[in-house]
Amino acid sequence: MKPDIDLENPIVKFGIAYIQNQMGKALDVPQRVESAVLPIYHPPNLKRKPVQIGSGVIVKIKSEYFIFSASHVFDDIGSHQLLIGDGTGSPIQSLSGERFSSGKGNSGTHSDDPIDASVFHIQSPISEALKKVALTLNDFDFSDEKSNSAFIAAGFRVKESNTAGNTARSKREGFPSVEIFKDDYLRKNINSEAYIALGYEDQILVDGHWKTSPTPKGFSGGAIIRVDGISVNIGTPDKPACKQLLTGIIIEQRRGKNKDMEVLIGTRIHFHLFAIKHFLPELDDEISRFITFT
Repeated sequence: MKPDIDLENPIVKFGIAYIQNQMGKALDVPQRVESAVLPIYHPPNLKRKPVQIGSGVIVKIKSEYFIFSASHVFDDIGSHQLLIGDGTGSPIQSLSGERFSSGKGNSGTHSDDPIDASVFHIQSPISEALKKVALTLNDFDFSDEKSNSAFIAAGFRVKESNTAGNTARSKREGFPSVEIFKDDYLRKNINSEAYIALGYEDQILVDGHWKTSPTPKGFSGGAIIRVDGISVNIGTPDKPACKQLLTGIIIEQRRGKNKDMEVLIGTRIHFHLFAIKHFLPELDDEISRFITFT
């Protein structure tokens, strides 16, 4: 359903133009975090080719490498192997390692795991290209200053993925948005301490016309990124230096009811870091330099 908004109202026109301008500037910020988002594939059965099922974010802590993703992405692919690509048409890479995850839900799977956070600890050699794009803790969002910033949801949609043999060509996409208000968190019963929620409406305005938003199937495990320095508040100046920061890992698109807004929800990254601290205590000192768990 198209929003009931008078696009000819001067105030509405001004507001739309301002937000679109800020979102354009957010998309122009160097894609440090976006570049670390990778497509994840389901291992082929028999002669079938790999199929993209989700996204992940590559991270380096000290000398160890990890893929942050959503736990439900791993339900069908197990815990000790991961197939990833880089979206450029290069061969799919098979990584061996060990997965640390939040607990399964009542179903015995992660489909109803409310935290839905997984970290895959890579224990096989990786390419120099992957090492180059891996995030460090300096790229994480540990600030409480979030609600006024522009955000980007980044991942790989299944619809835009294509595999041929052992190669894959996928398209990473970034959709700009804003964090929902505190009252919206309460109304939707979303814990803002555990999750980050962005507006992701069914209808978006493109060149003055309403169009249906892309279905973000395959975005699970992708990144929710705060663009530090780009504000969506009128009258708040942008910072001279802007950068992308990883705030959360996408787990769910929640449809709106009774004209309520639709949202894209991510688990905040401190759950993924807590899993690493728990299973790899030798990294505790490095993580504790950036975040303290209570």
